[in-house]
Amino acid sequence: MTATVVACALAVFAFNAVVDPLWYFGGNKAGTVNYAFNERLSKMNLFLSRQGQYDCVIFGDSRTTLLPEDKIKDHTCFNFAFSAGKAAEAIAYAYYLRNHGFDPHLVIVGVPATAFRERIGGTDIPDFIREDDAPKLPYIAYLSFDVVSMSWQTLFGRSPLDRIYDREFLCHVASGAPAYKPVKPIRDLFASRFTRTQRVTLYDEMREVFPDAEFVGYAPPISAWAIKAYDEKGWLDEYVAAIHLASGKFDRFLDYSVPSAMTVDTGNTYDGTHYSEAANATIARHLLEGGTAGALDLKKVDAVEMRRIYSERLKQYDAELKAGLER
Repeated sequence: MTATVVACALAVFAFNAVVDPLWYFGGNKAGTVNYAFNERLSKMNLFLSRQGQYDCVIFGDSRTTLLPEDKIKDHTCFNFAFSAGKAAEAIAYAYYLRNHGFDPHLVIVGVPATAFRERIGGTDIPDFIREDDAPKLPYIAYLSFDVVSMSWQTLFGRSPLDRIYDREFLCHVASGAPAYKPVKPIRDLFASRFTRTQRVTLYDEMREVFPDAEFVGYAPPISAWAIKAYDEKGWLDEYVAAIHLASGKFDRFLDYSVPSAMTVDTGNTYDGTHYSEAANATIARHLLEGGTAGALDLKKVDAVEMRRIYSERLKQYDAELKAGLER
């Protein structure tokens, strides 16, 4: 009986270690994709296994997970963005990284206006991050049948998210992701207003954690139809004000949420908020160089001018916006 139990345990561990759904050992060795079952844990496991390789870190929510770290010029970045990521969570991770010897030269933060909604929900910070402890050992985690189900799903099932990671842990839109139709409202578009601008002080705290790093922020792209909806509802003034106020906390800050050729192209996004690999690659390549023609450099534009440009862009793309609602 003892031999049988030991054999079963070894088989369970071996299966989980080969598929590696929590990214302890460099990811899936039995396939070409890695699913994100728990980005808050698995990304830290991956980082700790590669400690010493990076001089740059990226924080943000699920939109920022799609920013390809390998396209950031002259830096080796680790993308620590995860689903529903919040600035308060990023700060907790930043303290943890600093306490484990990480001192980046560059910090990139995705700053959507949704970070300043009245209601954004609570944080989800793992206990080991709060307590500055080590993650659960793989030899314990991978003896779990719950993890077996993750491994099985990785090999034979669908991704739990509309995003997947490849063998190099670069994030991609999963096959089968829906096509974006502007006539269908974005989920939670009007969940609450953008009035909690006092949260910009969280970026001051992050600077205190990494005082020697250059801080680069950007507002990820969002559907131009969403911007038009905010304008019609009377929320665009506070939307613009929140992003511009946040920009003051960074050494560089680009706004990709302004209506542009990128955000009026429905083929660039599957839901109006998560943008394609090509769009994010463009952002990554130009993030340290002042952005592309469609982005706004908010270190060179004040809030009044920024709001005026938003209005001008909505007029500029009015024909495309109307046509998109008819498809």
